[in-house]
Amino acid sequence: LSETSVEQELALRSGMLEGLRTLRTAHVADLVIRAELAMGLFNTLNHAKAEQDVARRDALLEELRGLSRAYPGDAEVRKPLAMGLFNTLVNAMKDQDLPKAGGLVEELRAMSESHPEDETLRDIIATLDS
Repeated sequence: LSETSVEQELALRSGMLEGLRTLRTAHVADLVIRAELAMGLFNTLNHAKAEQDVARRDALLEELRGLSRAYPGDAEVRKPLAMGLFNTLVNAMKDQDLPKAGGLVEELRAMSESHPEDETLRDIIATLDS
């Protein structure tokens, strides 16, 4: 992609994510909008890492953590958070950022202990333990 195309794609993704944030604010109790926002944050943080924008990735991951804290029983928010934490963990290990990796492992294990019924977390923990 050309630099202009990359910038346009980034602007489009940012606009879509902002639209989901606005919808969530207007419809706080809507489970579908909340789940879509969580997936939008997850997808966007993956794009940010691919674009070498680690600070943006980390900010999006923190926003996803905040959404999960606001709705601790919502599996549709917890799943994208778990996947985001795992992907960030994989990147931290590739980057040899062992302190960050260790903290992410602890966070994933704590989430798994709090939600033993969560299949996504069980799968992630099984991968970590293999």
